[in-house]
Amino acid sequence: MLENDYLELANEAQKKYNELDERNAKNLQELKQLKKELITCYGYVRILDSVYNNQEADDLEPQIQLMIEVLREFLSQFTEENILNN
Repeated sequence: MLENDYLELANEAQKKYNELDERNAKNLQELKQLKKELITCYGYVRILDSVYNNQEADDLEPQIQLMIEVLREFLSQFTEENILNN
């Protein structure tokens, strides 16, 4: 191959690398934002759970109590597995 062919291949490889690097940076930024939003949701659920635990059990409908407990457990497990361990 000629020197120009090698130069052209190197330029194409550099261009592809730059595109992948930009996409990776964008994905990392989106992941960071998603983690922030999930942590915020988890915080709200923890507050809701705390308020629920400080109320009389008769004050809340059983379905609401169950939804709070299930959502808190789900977000707790998700946060532990996907955010705190990464």
